[in-house]
Amino acid sequence: MTVVKDRPVTVTAQTREELCHHVKEYLIETLAHLIKYNGLISIGVSGGSMPKLICDVLKSIDNFEWKRVRLFMVDERIVPVTDAESNYGQYLANLPAECHQYIVPVEIAESGPISEASKTALQYESTLRATLCPEQIGRLPRFDMLFLGMGPDGHTCSLFPGHRLLQKVDLIREVNDLLTWVVAVTDSPKPPSQRISLTLPVLNAAKNVAFIITGEDKASMTVLESDVQHVPASFVKPFSKKLRFFLDKGAASKL
Repeated sequence: MTVVKDRPVTVTAQTREELCHHVKEYLIETLAHLIKYNGLISIGVSGGSMPKLICDVLKSIDNFEWKRVRLFMVDERIVPVTDAESNYGQYLANLPAECHQYIVPVEIAESGPISEASKTALQYESTLRATLCPEQIGRLPRFDMLFLGMGPDGHTCSLFPGHRLLQKVDLIREVNDLLTWVVAVTDSPKPPSQRISLTLPVLNAAKNVAFIITGEDKASMTVLESDVQHVPASFVKPFSKKLRFFLDKGAASKL
């Protein structure tokens, strides 16, 4: 474990097994605090290479209190749930059937007057507002935990470098006097082109945020060092100051 002044706690692992162990310890420790309070524990999770790792960690925890937990997608691709690109579908595939009821679904809308992504974003935000309303901080939801990934270009969720959405300060958009929690991405530079994503204000309102970053192709994204690169992942700065990085040997090779 590495602790540097003005840098989040950074945990590096030499093997996948060691990485899973560190994430498991962090999850158990954080849940032990959250479980003391009433209500559901909301955990946002990423897609890509993360579902298998997160699901392996969850399955390894003895007596995991699923009835208190809900898993939410921090972003989703507009594809059928059976498609290998579906984040929600990957969690269904990697968790036992009895756990599926605790994964909040992303209902992919059919095309119509507005794009599937726009309609899906509205529907998913409605789901979040119905589920997370008691945990709002101001006008933003307050997830108990977020597990985020990062791409080789520094993107996180479906927020990509240089994308038009990032031209708006902190992705804040006023709609009927409410902050938008979920945005539609209809021109993602990485296929599939249509996606939805939580906004940066929502990410930064979370109580606990952890990045899990694997692969040497991520090593050049020095988001731990400074804001110089101004990539989306570097904009994740939770108000709670509770931010942690879990890196494998490849991702940490240039630190």
